[in-house]
Amino acid sequence: MKHYRQILYALGGILLLALGMLAFQVYESGVEGRRVCKQKAEASLKSATELWVNREFDKLGIPYSFSGGEEKVKSKKRRMVLAGGEIVVEVDSIREAKRVFPSWVLSSKAHILLLLNTPSVDLLNELWQKEMNGKQSYCTSALVLQSELPGDRKGGKFMAGDSTLMTDKYKLGTYYLDDMYFLELTAYLSVPSPWFCADWRKNGIIACFTIAALCLCVFILLFLHNRKKEDNDEANSSDDVVLYISERKYKIGGVIFDEEACTLTFEDKVVNCTGQAYKLLSAFIHTKNHFLSNDRVVAICGWCPQHIGIDGKRRVAISHLRTVLDSEKSHVKIESGKNKQNELGFYLLVEK
Repeated sequence: MKHYRQILYALGGILLLALGMLAFQVYESGVEGRRVCKQKAEASLKSATELWVNREFDKLGIPYSFSGGEEKVKSKKRRMVLAGGEIVVEVDSIREAKRVFPSWVLSSKAHILLLLNTPSVDLLNELWQKEMNGKQSYCTSALVLQSELPGDRKGGKFMAGDSTLMTDKYKLGTYYLDDMYFLELTAYLSVPSPWFCADWRKNGIIACFTIAALCLCVFILLFLHNRKKEDNDEANSSDDVVLYISERKYKIGGVIFDEEACTLTFEDKVVNCTGQAYKLLSAFIHTKNHFLSNDRVVAICGWCPQHIGIDGKRRVAISHLRTVLDSEKSHVKIESGKNKQNELGFYLLVEK
């Protein structure tokens, strides 16, 4: 028992350590998975926004051409000439990093869209969601497009998606659709928990899971084995009535009962104990307090409980067992009585 407990303690410690490492590995992988998920979502947003701008601009039906290429020397200022005059903005390195379109062409198209029309931000959110579903499922998005148009033109605020996501908790980032920083797009994204985003194929996770599963299996096997052993020990335990001698051999008073050979050995002779007598004696030995209720006797003998003469048959069977045991030689008695549950039945006793 001492070694059994030590083994259980050791297995329990290894199991807890493996489960702890498994939880850490899964969480760490999940955090990394969420980071990758947000990166993919950001790339999907840029791709969807480019598609959206081109589609919405084509709906205007305005002929558009571009020539001359990008400027070779980067200027610290940008200019826009409108009917109301020239507008100049300083180049902001932080905002530049958040521009969706590095191309001047797409930025110009975005300008024209907001100046001449009210584009469908709902369509942009649908395109983004569709783009994400192809790369990263189970993400929910929302968008807010804030336009601050130059001059006396009125800007606007356009929203799409799940409005409950429009908090700092779900904020993916703020981006600019143009090179003048007039069109500000704020994206919100709900990413699954780290446990869902974890890569369960990582070697560390598989190793910890395997160790935990093996420890659990060994723990269960040891528990079942020890329980079976305890049951056997209980079945073979000795008391004031029955003395356990060896495997399936018991001493009851002055007689030895060989359960395997179906015999009773007295001092001067060996008699066979078969049939109902054998079944009843075996049940008496292995039953707690060596008590058999009337119903239990009926069940052991295989009789129908509703049989009219069942009481007489039970008395005959018990009387036959008494005869086989020969109480004068063995000092073994079978007496009627009640157990703690107030059930009527019989006790196997030994005269002192």
